[in-house]
Amino acid sequence: MERTYLYDGVLISVLDSVSREKQSDIKFLTGKVIHDNTNRFQVGKSLITLELELCGGNVFLTKEGDLFETSNSPIVTEVSCAEFLLMRINSLKLNQILAMRENRNKSKLISAFDY
Repeated sequence: MERTYLYDGVLISVLDSVSREKQSDIKFLTGKVIHDNTNRFQVGKSLITLELELCGGNVFLTKEGDLFETSNSPIVTEVSCAEFLLMRINSLKLNQILAMRENRNKSKLISAFDY
C-alpha cells in the first residue's frame, strides 16, 4: 500500500475546549513530508492528517484509508478544540500553537491575526 513518510511526527489529541478533558480518543498526526508515494503532498511541507483510525508504533492509518509512516515514535500533544481549529483553518503549525499558549501579551497575540 502506498504511504506518505513524515519527519518528526507528533500525535495530536483534541480535548474538549470547555472542560479541557477528552470527550473521545480523537487523534491526528502532524509532521513534515519527507517522501510521498501517493504524490498528493509536497515534500518539505508540514501537514495534519485526517482523523486516525489505527496507530501502531510509527505507522498510522486514517479513517479514509491513507497510510502514514513517521521517522520516530511520536509523542502525544494535547490541544484544545479551538487550538486545533486554528491549526486547520489558519495553517498554523503545532509549535506556533504552543508558542501562543505561552504568550502573555494579549494585544501582540491579537495583532498577529490582523491582515
